[in-house]
Amino acid sequence: MRDLLVVATEHKPALDSLLNILESIDKKTPTEESYCGICYGLSCSYDEGNWAKLKHVVKSKNYLNSAVDRDPKNPELRFMRFMLEHFLPSFLGFNKHIPDDLKVVFANPTFIDDNLRMKKMAIDFLLWTKRCTPEQTKLLEEQQAHLNKKM
Repeated sequence: MRDLLVVATEHKPALDSLLNILESIDKKTPTEESYCGICYGLSCSYDEGNWAKLKHVVKSKNYLNSAVDRDPKNPELRFMRFMLEHFLPSFLGFNKHIPDDLKVVFANPTFIDDNLRMKKMAIDFLLWTKRCTPEQTKLLEEQQAHLNKKM
C-alpha cells in the first residue's frame, strides 16, 4: 500500500484508484482506514471550492482518528495523521494531535525500516516540517546521514 500511496501523491488517477480499492473494503483494518483517510486528504488538492475541500478534510480526519483510536501505538498511522494535520490551518482546530503523534513516531525508531526509500521520505518530510524539537531534529539528521550512506 505504501508504494501505491507514493504514486497516488503524484497522479490523480492513481489516487482515485487507490481510494476506490480502499473504499470497497467492508471491514477495514486500522491501516486500511488510515490509508483511506490520507487519500481523502490528498483529494483536497484537486477540489475547486473550499466547501469541497472541507468535506474531504472532515472525512480524512474521521478515518485517521478512527484508525489511531483502534491502534494508538502504530507509528505509521500516527505519521499519516501528522502529515494531514501539518497542512491544515490551525483555525480549523483539526491539528491538535501533532505533539502526541510525533511522540509515538519518535518512540518507534525502527518505523518503516523495512523500506529504506520510504524511511528516507518520512525523515525528509519530518525535517521539512520544522515541527520537531532540536533533539528530534538531531536524531533525524543522524538517521538521514546513515540512510544516505546505505542508498
